[in-house]
Amino acid sequence: MIGKVIRVLSHSEFEAEVEDVSVGDIVLCGDILAIVASVYQEEPEYAKYLGELDREEIRRFMPDISEGKKVARCISLCRINLDEPRTAPKIGDTLKPVSDEMLRDIHYSNGEFRIPYLIPLIERCKRDISLVRSLLIRLMEIIPEERDLLEIILAEIEYNRMKGVELH
Repeated sequence: MIGKVIRVLSHSEFEAEVEDVSVGDIVLCGDILAIVASVYQEEPEYAKYLGELDREEIRRFMPDISEGKKVARCISLCRINLDEPRTAPKIGDTLKPVSDEMLRDIHYSNGEFRIPYLIPLIERCKRDISLVRSLLIRLMEIIPEERDLLEIILAEIEYNRMKGVELH
């Protein structure tokens, strides 16, 4: 386990208190496959009500409490059977890392390679395609027989992104 859901933002987005994750990591929450979109440090609740001197005092004597919690915002990609995620995870659901083997098995359902969530993910990440890029690169590493196809997809995404940038 690498975390627990603490907030549901929408049917396709949630936040989890996490231990050790990075942006672009793929996680499993129940039967929902999700990608970590951002990670931030959340200030502890009590800090809102204290002055700076009180906070310093707490930091000095209880540094682990004063740290707050590490929170990851996750975007739901699909269910493990590649269906669209129609429901959100529940508060308290656990997040688990997804192994390369499991990720490969999910994308090779019924003996054919599929990424049905790619277009919606690209739409959500129009301004910053680094999430899509990291996902495609990971898939290239674990599914080398589909590398050519994935490289073409990535090149097309980057080309379209560059086309939309005006150079002065």
